[in-house]
Amino acid sequence: MPALGTAELTVQDRGILATSASAAYLDYFSSGDRLLVSVFQQPVLIRRQRKYYSRGQAYRIEWQDYGQPLPAWFDPLMQGFVDLFTLVHNWDSYGAGPIDPRVVHYAMNLINGLLGPTSPAPRVVPLSSGGLQLEWRRQGIDLEVVFDRDGQPFFYYRNRVSGDESEHTLPQDNALLRSIIGNLD
Repeated sequence: MPALGTAELTVQDRGILATSASAAYLDYFSSGDRLLVSVFQQPVLIRRQRKYYSRGQAYRIEWQDYGQPLPAWFDPLMQGFVDLFTLVHNWDSYGAGPIDPRVVHYAMNLINGLLGPTSPAPRVVPLSSGGLQLEWRRQGIDLEVVFDRDGQPFFYYRNRVSGDESEHTLPQDNALLRSIIGNLD
């Protein structure tokens, strides 16, 4: 049985392949193959869902994405939002009403666009006004993002080491908030 080897082009064969007609032919099929491959490699949205439980109630969260791994902050943040939905009237013993679902949805959408894959999860805190607050306390930084029922969202930043503190409105200062969150990693 003959040994298997790699075929190599002769000088004459290489000359034929180098002609402009052959090059155009190869380029045509090569670009066609690239187009065909790119059509099949397009990301496809998939519908996903998870169930969360709070105070004896089950909530199903549904979304669409491209099937990428979920960031570490996803489940703790969603659980915090679900915990808000299950608060009963007078949850603070001072007559606070339930948290407004529109505020929760707005906060979900805004914060999803600001957190990176490795961002730390914020603590979700209900506000007696019907809003919510997201809090981070890390590496000498206090960061609070406030979503009130009737007001413009804003965030408060305080560096306990340098003493710097400031307050900013959202969504105007999204880039600054994204930068601060990025430095909390």
